[in-house]
Amino acid sequence: MAQKKEHGDIYKQAEFMHSSGFRETASELGLFVVTDINLADYDKVKTYFRSDFTSILLIQQGLVKGTLDRKVYHLSDNDLLLISPNALKKINYVDKSSVVSGLNFTLDFLVEIGMPANKMELYDYFTTKYSPHWRLTAADAQILAGHFKQLTFRLSNVTNGVPFAKECLQHTFFLLMYELASMSTRYTEIKNPNISRKESLVISFTNLVQLHFRHQRNVQQYAELLFVTAKYLTETVKEITGKNAGEIIDDYVILEAKILLENPRLSIAEIAETLHFSDQSFFGKFFKRHTGVSPRTFRATHH
Repeated sequence: MAQKKEHGDIYKQAEFMHSSGFRETASELGLFVVTDINLADYDKVKTYFRSDFTSILLIQQGLVKGTLDRKVYHLSDNDLLLISPNALKKINYVDKSSVVSGLNFTLDFLVEIGMPANKMELYDYFTTKYSPHWRLTAADAQILAGHFKQLTFRLSNVTNGVPFAKECLQHTFFLLMYELASMSTRYTEIKNPNISRKESLVISFTNLVQLHFRHQRNVQQYAELLFVTAKYLTETVKEITGKNAGEIIDDYVILEAKILLENPRLSIAEIAETLHFSDQSFFGKFFKRHTGVSPRTFRATHH
């Protein structure tokens, strides 16, 4: 199983947390909370990964540098980072004196605790519309740190079979979500203001590509999922981004291929299989056509 994850598969939450050495309060419900830790102690987050869970990371002290979809964020005291599930992420640097708290949760957890459909706007600030980086005041950072500690306590009650523990956990989690929603009015920066219908289509297409590019590179099938024609999708993507839909898909494949090639434990044949190419030769031709060098040459010059 661990070998598969080196191939760029999406980490399941429980597997990731346990294999990473996190021993803090956890729940089989799909909610994990960590408080007052130093991420330097956890190697798993230092390499690129995707996940099936949403994460909230609060930097209480020190410096942390992290990459989210190839953009580097410099995080320091009282900074918050909201991380969507399929974002490509890793921690680049952690100050030895840093103190971090955070949590992650799955969609299954939201279903389990009964997240009402009409309350899903509480999740809006995790979308690509907004910047994931908030610079909080010390007072607001302290409020969130308190919520994380409360959730840790509520989770321990669930584990210990305390009566109504799940109900208390549910309301404690909702309180955190409402707190974030309230803070979002002060801290969120809209990355994509005044999104037009065409822009919305391109964002939806890009999100789908992020989910499926390893095994789906057919523009027609993406168009069907978005209820438009392949011609309209290609023209719209070209108008908004300057690239056609096929080029966007290829960009994600090449980006993933480069990341996998940086891992010396993977053979080029394994990478080709992971990205669902018919064979290593076809992958090599595809990679060279888009980068100008062979996978082997790229690997040799990036170590």
